[in-house]
Amino acid sequence: MEMSKVSMLIFVLCLLMVASSQAMAVGGSCDLISNELKNNVTRDLYGIEVGLKLLMREELVEVGKEFDQVPMILHDFLSSKYREAERSLESLVHRLSSCLGTNLTSSVYIPEPMIEFSKLAIIKAKKAQTLIHQLIQRKEKNTTADHEQVLESSDPSNEYFDSCLFDGTKCQYLPCALGNKLPICAIGFASGITGGAGGLNYVVTRSDDGHPKNPSPGTLRFGVEITGRNKGGVWIIFKESMEIKLKEKLWINSNTTIDGRGVNVTIIGKGLVLARVENVILHNFEVVSTGQSDTVHVFDGTRRVWIDHLTSRDAHLGLVTVLQGSTDVTISNCYLSNHNYNMLLGASDQDTMDRVLRVTIYRNWFKSSTQRMPHCRWGYCHVVNNYYMDWFYYAIGARVHAKVLSELNVFEPGRRLEVTPWFDQYKSDLTPTIESSKDLLLNGATFHQFLKYGTLSSPRDNFPMYKLPTRPTDSLASLVTNCSGVLFGSKLSDCLATP
Repeated sequence: MEMSKVSMLIFVLCLLMVASSQAMAVGGSCDLISNELKNNVTRDLYGIEVGLKLLMREELVEVGKEFDQVPMILHDFLSSKYREAERSLESLVHRLSSCLGTNLTSSVYIPEPMIEFSKLAIIKAKKAQTLIHQLIQRKEKNTTADHEQVLESSDPSNEYFDSCLFDGTKCQYLPCALGNKLPICAIGFASGITGGAGGLNYVVTRSDDGHPKNPSPGTLRFGVEITGRNKGGVWIIFKESMEIKLKEKLWINSNTTIDGRGVNVTIIGKGLVLARVENVILHNFEVVSTGQSDTVHVFDGTRRVWIDHLTSRDAHLGLVTVLQGSTDVTISNCYLSNHNYNMLLGASDQDTMDRVLRVTIYRNWFKSSTQRMPHCRWGYCHVVNNYYMDWFYYAIGARVHAKVLSELNVFEPGRRLEVTPWFDQYKSDLTPTIESSKDLLLNGATFHQFLKYGTLSSPRDNFPMYKLPTRPTDSLASLVTNCSGVLFGSKLSDCLATP
């Protein structure tokens, strides 16, 4: 017998509850426990929100005002306003319980689907309330280490930054950043990264990828696989300019730097993949024409990645993507151009693990793409000092409670004037926050801000060690066009000469 729509709705909600309870069994360290608590609360609250939408769409049931506060509760929780969320959940449970009690004695008719959904919503809300209370207790007892402390412990001295002309774009090519000193120039959420600076030095001498399962010494793939056998990681450089045609995707290990400075390196055929790894630097090379794969695919809990001065174009699925619980990533000084999709940060509305997503998108040249520059879900995306030229559908988009701060960017439209997906009668997801601060809109460009839940704070307010030098928009376009992507030969000279 075919399952009714009401039963299907209840079944979906129960699956969300089971997944949440199973995830609670995972853990070990204080950080893991706290992250699991947060993920479970997000799943419970998002489960109620999704259930509401299904109820209204599939059963044509008009829900009560009791549920109006659900999106705001989730927004407060994702903004770490735990006490506000806890109080609102307590109010929600009380109001729903009162309504169900009234239904037993009142002549007012409440549809059966609404009654069943309310019962499940009470269970999930009580569970979320309990988990939030645990988070508050853990925070008060200082049992977890905040990200700010991690950044502070790894932050170089301000004196050294000043002597290295810490400008975010040219620092990487100055004498003080030669070789494995490059990390001194790391910026944004990737600040404090080291890559393979403490590991072996490896020189790529061959451009072939003859035996991907058994790579030959001298190839790029051999160097990448060394990292898995060497605890300190690897710093990979290239003997000369070359084009490397990969036969299979290149899976990057933790504590790896691929440093293309001083030569002109192009990787084609397949893309680079980072899964369940950390502390990776990809710098100054080109990844293009990768067919059905992204040029750089970061997923499955990867963290602390700096993608800098890459040229990336011509990929069917998209260019740089950051997905599925990955965080603390900076994508900077890149040239990014694709016929359709460009940069995806968070792949699915259901991937609540992307609540931890933090990405800095800085001084990139987004040129002639249709959409996703970036598109952000759930997490925090700081989009600053980029140059946009000619988008077709939208430049910056977001869904499911994402927070996007667009700051000091230059937008030069071509085929469409509006920066976001907004249009008249727009009725899609209004839960994200997309805020524009000091952006320069040229030639009639418009920027519709999504501010239903208020404005955003800068990462600098929450993370004191967050370093990101900015420049005014009136001189930004020339800097980005001269300095984005791979810098080699005359282009490097032109960049260094740009005021």
